[in-house]
Amino acid sequence: MSLSRRELLAGATALGLGSASLTTHASSSISLRSKRLRFVHLTDLHIQPQLGATEGVNLALKRILELSPRPDLLICGGDHVMDALTVNRDRADLQFHLFTEAMKRLEMPVVSVIGNHDVFGWGNASTTGDAMYGKRMVEEQVLKAPSYRSFNRGGYHFVLLDSIQSSNTRTWHAMIDDAQLSWLQHDLELNGKAPTIVVTHVPILTAYTQYTAGSLRRPTDLMVTANGKEVQAVLAKHNVKAVLQGHTHAVESVEYLGTRYITSGSVCGNWWKGPHLGVHPEGFLVCDLHGEEFKSHYVPYGWTARR
Repeated sequence: MSLSRRELLAGATALGLGSASLTTHASSSISLRSKRLRFVHLTDLHIQPQLGATEGVNLALKRILELSPRPDLLICGGDHVMDALTVNRDRADLQFHLFTEAMKRLEMPVVSVIGNHDVFGWGNASTTGDAMYGKRMVEEQVLKAPSYRSFNRGGYHFVLLDSIQSSNTRTWHAMIDDAQLSWLQHDLELNGKAPTIVVTHVPILTAYTQYTAGSLRRPTDLMVTANGKEVQAVLAKHNVKAVLQGHTHAVESVEYLGTRYITSGSVCGNWWKGPHLGVHPEGFLVCDLHGEEFKSHYVPYGWTARR
């Protein structure tokens, strides 16, 4: 059954995370000195029936639940499923069902951003008439909210961006569209000096192309957000502690003007075939906020690829 926009917003509110499209303002009177919040950013799960992927995701979630202290919040960074872009409806439904079933064991709120592989049918012309075509499938089955939104938790502000846009020349490209960029600027202004965490699937800033393709190789808008410079300029005016990214499956941190742009590896490593590039193990990022301080560390969860 399809959900209306009002129902999607209600679903987000039910999680205790505030409105999915309009930010809940942080009170300027709140002292952050004693505030603490722990959350996990896990990205690029790429769940599927093959290669033991479901077992791998379940093992990662088991390790998360064993953390001490246990996280207050879990943020999924996109590419929840192996691929919905090019497959038929049955295959897409199967993958999203596996993801939904796996996440039922969690005992904390879960929020997500859209990854390129989460979009249904953009690469398969036979699916264009399907009611779930495009982002609607992931919005209704995973996000239960609009594709970009913000919320407050524990005195901190979180912004979830949608970096996946349709393309006339290929299935998708990475960009924060004009309407979303305007919304982002307004949202950050409304929240004043609140310590902020931004989450996106495709990186805003990354050196990935330099250490994989060559120092002078130009990145494309399939690897980095096309207008990342403009996004960064907006973020630099506010108290953004970190931008959490996915997509490249690499563990990377780039700091610029006081903001850390952290790419959090991937749950699936090299798409369930071992560590990505042979050096980035399957894992997730544990993040701790204490007052104005942000700390994070990467946790490999001990997955061994099936042979």
